[in-house]
Amino acid sequence: MKNTIYRYISSTCVVFTFVMLFTSLFNCFQADSGSENKMFWQMILLFLLVVCVVQCINFFISRWDFKSNMMYHIVNFTATFISSFLVFYLANIMSSSIHSLVTYTIIYTFIYVLLYYYFTQKNKLQADEINKMLQTYKEHL
Repeated sequence: MKNTIYRYISSTCVVFTFVMLFTSLFNCFQADSGSENKMFWQMILLFLLVVCVVQCINFFISRWDFKSNMMYHIVNFTATFISSFLVFYLANIMSSSIHSLVTYTIIYTFIYVLLYYYFTQKNKLQADEINKMLQTYKEHL
């Protein structure tokens, strides 16, 4: 349970930080200051919806037995990419133009790769810590 909470809470926090950063930057360039507050809360609610959808997809995908780690990431990336794009498209945040799709794909891929490397490094540090504890235990025997 600790690992599940540690994994999903930290990934949600990282994604939330990125979304708030991009939303803040987007609001800085808005000309109409009266709509900023309304747009901010709409983006928060939309973000929470996307997080719930993505976390549900991750939950069900993590229950499957994949033959390789790469196949898991391909399926996870594809499913979360399509679902989040559909939510943004249905909420009229994003258009169906090629430019919009390419921009979203680049940003989504960049964030996905950053999260992948973040969790890879975090898991490596945890494994090193466990190995160090086992080595200390063996030396005391």
